[in-house]
Amino acid sequence: MLARGFLAPALLLLSVALSLAMPPLAASRAVMPDPYDVCRSVAEANLLDSKSGWMRPSPAYSGNWLRDAFWTTGILGPEVGRRALAHFGARLTLDGQVPTKLDPTDSTPIYYDDESTLLYVIWTARDDAQPLERVARAWKWISRHVVDGEYWTPAGIFHTWHDTLLFPSPDVASYNQGLYVVAALAANRLGVANPGDVEAAAYAYRRLYRPDLGYLPASQQLDYHDASALTGEFLARSVYYRSILDDAAVVSTVRALTRAGQGFLVLSARDGSYIDPSAFFFPVDGGRYQNGGSWLLYDAISWSTAWMAGDDEARGMAMKRLRVESVDGTLYEYLPTGPLAGRAPTHSQYGWDSYAWFTAGLPQDPSKPLVQVPPEARDASASAPHLAE
Repeated sequence: MLARGFLAPALLLLSVALSLAMPPLAASRAVMPDPYDVCRSVAEANLLDSKSGWMRPSPAYSGNWLRDAFWTTGILGPEVGRRALAHFGARLTLDGQVPTKLDPTDSTPIYYDDESTLLYVIWTARDDAQPLERVARAWKWISRHVVDGEYWTPAGIFHTWHDTLLFPSPDVASYNQGLYVVAALAANRLGVANPGDVEAAAYAYRRLYRPDLGYLPASQQLDYHDASALTGEFLARSVYYRSILDDAAVVSTVRALTRAGQGFLVLSARDGSYIDPSAFFFPVDGGRYQNGGSWLLYDAISWSTAWMAGDDEARGMAMKRLRVESVDGTLYEYLPTGPLAGRAPTHSQYGWDSYAWFTAGLPQDPSKPLVQVPPEARDASASAPHLAE
């Protein structure tokens, strides 16, 4: 099994280690909840049926969304992960697309042309979850989006996790491209892709970095700062011990993000300000939702990736951000920033934020040096997942 590290004993040991690393609180202060306990309880609150693995993103959202379930099941273990993914695999189309959303009260799944099929392949490798025939079909669907290693995101909306962001024309989004690299690593491990796919995907991801800007932008055409742009880099480093971008590119990308408390504006303009509200399919004010809200999952991923790339300034920051979020015993969809900072956040018990606990405990193990992708021996199957030990 590829994800032995998701088992409860390893979770317990890491929780203890993280707790020991935390400074004691002043005696006059109330005892803060343990971040692991909060993450675990939030994830369990969104597991509506443990036997079937049926999930929801949070009490505020209905239906079972693949991207949310992927992150939320990380802390719940591979058995739950396999049951949760089976719902999506059963609705795989003949041409290989998996649903974005399932609804138990509606027999018609929702299929957006987004990252869900990429995550399906990554998730299958993580939890040893799906028949290879389905994975091969999914890989063919993914491959139809690819030209010279570039994963092309269609114009419009609902094509990445930032579902309100409008792509004016077909584009290569850093978030999707990074996930495509990890999907290629997973598919190669499973035997449905080849090392050349990994090499081409990694090279295309590196090309997205803009030395003139000093950061990895949201896409080829959108020069926004994007705290989710390093999601693929994080998974490649933390699961497969593979770096895609150079360390310096990772660090400069994170340092260029606009700070908001212990986190960042999830999207911001080139100069660090909020994006024009008209860039979204409905006007989104600065500091709200995807126009500069601070999203725990992507804050933690950015900090953790910078730490794995050797940035001492990022040391402990993923945990600090998690502790800010979990202080009142829950996790939120996002925290308002800027002119909206201080307002009560909405949508508590947000499931995918539970994965932030992993980001806080995944500094690079010096006994397992990273291998640049594409390595000289381009066999992705030679690497072991970071969470496997």
